[in-house]
Amino acid sequence: MRTAYKFAALPLVLSVLTIAASAQCKNNRGTWTAELANDQSGKLQFRMTCSQGVDSMGHPLSPTELQGLDPAAIHGNHVPVKFALAREAGSLQFEGTFNEGVGYGEFTFTPNQEFLSAMKQMGYPNVADKAFTLACIDVTREYVEELRSLGFHPDLDKVIEARIFNVSREQLNGLKAVGVTDLSLDALVQYRIFNVTPEYVQQMRKAFPGISLDKMTQMRIFHVTPEFGSQMAQLGYPGLNLDQLIAFKVHNVTPDYIQEMAKLGFKNLDADQLVQFRIFNVNASQVEDLAKEGYKDLSAQDLVNFRIHHIDSEFIETAKKAGYSRPTPDELVEFRIMGIRHRTAGL
Repeated sequence: MRTAYKFAALPLVLSVLTIAASAQCKNNRGTWTAELANDQSGKLQFRMTCSQGVDSMGHPLSPTELQGLDPAAIHGNHVPVKFALAREAGSLQFEGTFNEGVGYGEFTFTPNQEFLSAMKQMGYPNVADKAFTLACIDVTREYVEELRSLGFHPDLDKVIEARIFNVSREQLNGLKAVGVTDLSLDALVQYRIFNVTPEYVQQMRKAFPGISLDKMTQMRIFHVTPEFGSQMAQLGYPGLNLDQLIAFKVHNVTPDYIQEMAKLGFKNLDADQLVQFRIFNVNASQVEDLAKEGYKDLSAQDLVNFRIHHIDSEFIETAKKAGYSRPTPDELVEFRIMGIRHRTAGL
């Protein structure tokens, strides 16, 4: 039952981005909340909700970007604040209150008409509809020109995607330096989302010669590392292919689980059997439950079949009460599928 795992996260992420990219703040005003980021960066995580148009947009901002905001006010007790965020696409004026690291209030947005005019001349006629988004994520004319100089001619939604994930000349040149060529803008966004860096590419190629970029990205998504492959080899699973290593991570086949199964007598399960065990939740509690009824030497497939058909000690007791003192594993499966008929005494 070998399975090739495809990464499904990217379309979902990009669909969210498309919604954000097409969002409008129709009357250029709304509400904001902010709180200190959890990563100890000192940044404030803002969420702005327009009174009409887009539901909300989140952005991490450094207090130094916010003109007129006293850093001490962030930690104050119900401190009224007024501050601004100036971006090339327009400026946002904030008014509200901070209370012990949490802020809230209202904002207004003023588009920069000169920026909008310049962007229209660059081939973006509907730029005014997305001025608020462009300001929030700091899209500049210089950034658009940089993308074009790299050989890309993206529409405005793609510009927004690229800016959100900081696609840059540095990223593209770094990947090219380690032999990653023919890079589309979508691919660069994907590699940013999943943190496929030049250093990661080199590490994975050294550990897995011939690995493709797609497979490398899948392994990044599921946290499959060379160290994980080494652990599996030490536990008796050398030479697992990439799909098998990914399947182990997807289904949580861990060193502890392998050792648990070995203690139960299953020391020679192959990789596919281990994955199957995990899929159907074969574990020590199941084995102990069945052992109470005298079923101590079941095969790996018996345990899987019992999970599939929901056969446990309670069901076995039901079969016994119907006159079957010790039905075989196959009989138990048949009883579950076909139903238990009462057995006549003496037969």
